[in-house]
Amino acid sequence: MSAKVRKAPKGEWLGYPTLRQEDIEHESFKVAKQFAEFLVKNRRGRVYLLMDSDLYQRFLVGVRKEFGDISASNVEKAALDAVKTWIEKVESK
Repeated sequence: MSAKVRKAPKGEWLGYPTLRQEDIEHESFKVAKQFAEFLVKNRRGRVYLLMDSDLYQRFLVGVRKEFGDISASNVEKAALDAVKTWIEKVESK
């Protein structure tokens, strides 16, 4: 008696620019939900900023003033707020 086994997934979906959990169909990822969630989150866009020291320190002071500390999650929130504000400004032109 042999079990019916589905072929392993190919790698092409890993390159989707916008991957959603519904795109991952293989049974192994249904069981390992944390790994599937990681793959989805890993597809998020990234922007890396290099700032002069003075600007960076001013940014951190602003983050601390707004959120109380400069944890990574608060720095990310502040940066995302700034990006969203800039996008809205540009789109309203």
